[in-house]
Amino acid sequence: MTRSQIRSSLAALAISVFCCDNAGAQGAQPDPGSIRQVVIDSEIPQPEIPLIQSPGNFKAFLIGGGIGAALDQTSAGKAFREYMRKNNIDISKIVLESFKRVIEEDKTFALGADAETKLKLAINSYGFGAAGFMGGNERKPLINITASLVSSTGKVVWKKTDYITNLSKLTQAYTYDQLAENPQLTTKSFEQASVIVSRQILAGLKQ
Repeated sequence: MTRSQIRSSLAALAISVFCCDNAGAQGAQPDPGSIRQVVIDSEIPQPEIPLIQSPGNFKAFLIGGGIGAALDQTSAGKAFREYMRKNNIDISKIVLESFKRVIEEDKTFALGADAETKLKLAINSYGFGAAGFMGGNERKPLINITASLVSSTGKVVWKKTDYITNLSKLTQAYTYDQLAENPQLTTKSFEQASVIVSRQILAGLKQ
């Protein structure tokens, strides 16, 4: 091989190495641990109907107080959704505020409207269920949330789902009658559950 051919081969090799390295750099994703600032997406999808396990004596949520037979889970969910609408209980807003609170209290990230990384949230399920295995009238909140960190290019660089069930010892129990009579208790229950799940999800990202 002549010197000229050797030079050409070395040049081609150098170009090939450069292209491979460059492609690798373009394909690399940010390390979640290196992210310092995020903006929370205020658009938070949620199920159309909340999950109401063991509706039992649900007459307090029927129009006009209602009387009547026990409701099935779907009908109870629709009645509960209407109750939330009438009392301005917005589960998406509750979840948004919970994540803001936990991020600020635990200093997980800095929050900034101009941040390149977006924290996207999705409510997979939420509602109320029996507070114990033996049933009874007391109910506790349940919620399941997915959080994702999305880069400026639209790539998901981190994702986690977590939840709290109606059997948790970390939340307070109320009867359906209590919740119907005092909507603030419903808001309080969802706030309590949402903050717990927010902290569980973000725990691994704390700086």
